[in-house]
Order: sequence, then C-alpha cells, then structure tokens
Amino acid sequence: MTPGVSIQRCTNCGADHFPPPMLCSRCSGVAFELVRVFEAVLEEFTTVRHMLGQENWQPRRIASVRTPSGLRLTIGLQDESGPGANLELFEDNSAPFGRARR
Repeated sequence: MTPGVSIQRCTNCGADHFPPPMLCSRCSGVAFELVRVFEAVLEEFTTVRHMLGQENWQPRRIASVRTPSGLRLTIGLQDESGPGANLELFEDNSAPFGRARR
C-alpha cells in the first residue's frame, strides 16, 4: 500500500488529470508532471453487488471523490464512510483507494 494517488498535472496551466491525458483539457498542453494527491472529500458512493463472470464475488464499495484541486476520481472505498467524509487516499497494486482520515 502506497500513500497517495498518482495523477498528472499540466506543466503549462497546472490542471490536474486522471487518468493521464494526451492533451490538457484546459489549455491543450502536452507536458505533464507526475504528482501525488493524499486527500479527498467523498461526494457519493455505491456498492457493486454482482460482477458478470465472477464466482464468489464479494460486494465492494466504490466512491466518487473530489480532491482539493477539484479533480474528481473514482476509487475503491475501504470503510463505511459517507458523503462529506474527508478521506486519505492510497494505492494498492496501482489501484486508487480511500478511507476515513485517521
């Protein structure tokens, strides 16, 4: 487990992107730097109860979160947090996850 989630920041205008874009949606720039974001606010969540083709599937919670820069991410949710919760972000095998800040 690695603290934070990797995102791309446009070196021209500073806009954050995830997943990595080919062009910046704000300024059409093509140069990006890799940065990590460590916190977000949970906006909404759902529980995935079934997955086609999977046996022994366990329900999983996913969430839409907003980072301090306004970037929205979809992450796996590791606890019972609800809308408005402040989350700490981390990666597990490069997949983004979050849980309530401790």
